[in-house]
Amino acid sequence: MDISGASAIVTGGASGLGEATAKLLAERGARVVIADLDRQEEKAKDVVATTGGLFAPCDVTDPDQVIAAVEAAKELGPLRVLVNCAGIGWPQRTIGKDGQYTSAHDLDIFTKVIQINLIGRSTASASPPPRSARPSRSTSSVSGARSSTRRRSPPTTARSVRPRTPRRRPASSG
Repeated sequence: MDISGASAIVTGGASGLGEATAKLLAERGARVVIADLDRQEEKAKDVVATTGGLFAPCDVTDPDQVIAAVEAAKELGPLRVLVNCAGIGWPQRTIGKDGQYTSAHDLDIFTKVIQINLIGRSTASASPPPRSARPSRSTSSVSGARSSTRRRSPPTTARSVRPRTPRRRPASSG
């Protein structure tokens, strides 16, 4: 998929996997929107400088902020790529040290993790404009972004595959 001149949104793009993804997409010719929490703007400045893109404050659980990031991306070029890297997580016990479930993890924290990591991804994926004549791609990893920009090998044809002939076993003597 040729992404030269297209715009791309990377949620959670100010650091970590999102930052690496934004840089990779920019290397491949995309105009990148770094969509991250407003408190990440300082971190995003380096990524924006490296990619030549722009920062859009965005909480993926807020549809209005996601739509604003989409609109910003559309200003840069046709929106073809969305990579969801926004995510959180806290390690917590499923059973408390005292052996009780009630002293274990906080359900409110777990709900917040699901809200961002699962529902936020769906919110962002549902927000880009309808499919255009060219295909778009939504992925959640730099591996997915890499595979979408690599050239594929041509399919194998019948002539290029040699038929495999079975080996004959020597007759047993006995």
